[in-house]
Amino acid sequence: MLSAMSNTEPLFVPEQLYHRRRDIHARFGGQEQGGMITPANHKLIFLVTGNSGRQHGYEDHWAEDGSTFFYFGEGQTGDMKFTKGNLALRDHVKNGEDVHLFEEVPADPGYLRYRGQMVCCGSPWVDAPDTRKTMRKAILFELAPLEAFSSTVDEDLSETAVQELMKDSLDELRLKALADSADHRTPIERRALVRMRSRAVRMYVLQRANGKCEGCDAAAPFTTVNGKPYLEPHHIRRLTDGGPDDPRWVVGICPNCHRRAHYSRDAAEYNTKLADILQKLEQSRK
Repeated sequence: MLSAMSNTEPLFVPEQLYHRRRDIHARFGGQEQGGMITPANHKLIFLVTGNSGRQHGYEDHWAEDGSTFFYFGEGQTGDMKFTKGNLALRDHVKNGEDVHLFEEVPADPGYLRYRGQMVCCGSPWVDAPDTRKTMRKAILFELAPLEAFSSTVDEDLSETAVQELMKDSLDELRLKALADSADHRTPIERRALVRMRSRAVRMYVLQRANGKCEGCDAAAPFTTVNGKPYLEPHHIRRLTDGGPDDPRWVVGICPNCHRRAHYSRDAAEYNTKLADILQKLEQSRK
């Protein structure tokens, strides 16, 4: 479920500096060493990147077009494994955890520059040296900015793909929303697939709601210019909405219930109620 922290304001401001110990560990907890921070009591993963990776034989980097950030997994010697932080990052969408990327500031030790919230689109194996300069199998995470999954941004989805999604039945949309990002695809193909999943999740949830708020059961407050009842997808396990998620954890609700789920005094209890409603709705789809 959601962490105890309410989502009333963004957790961090892009490009602003934060002190690792005071602004992250003191506030959220988590490991104080290494590049992956996974607080036990929050649905959050913090990633730290910087020049330190060079001494271990690899370097995190952005794609030339800025669409993807390539982030090496943790593990200094021998083959990397999908355990601990690597496993958490790979499965963060399935587990309802938000990922935030920070960059070390060489001129200000102890401070980190916030680069934004990210979504893991793939985690293929690559050959890379370890600390002892021995070649090993390493995990190279492909991260895309959350903004790339906005409902108003669809560059990676062809018009044909969008039209095909609109023709899909509820069950077909559900299957596409659960599609995996297989390693044999290219980074661009994996990102496009996750974009498709994100779109499919939104369409599936709104089609499942069928014009009625899944929280209060009231009719949608108005009809859009496209003739569709207006409802909003809400990720009940995460602090933020937007981007891909398991469709079994996204609910279609009216704007009033959406604000209640994020900002009200009883937000935690209300999200628990929404989870119970979703469980019953999704059981009928199995």
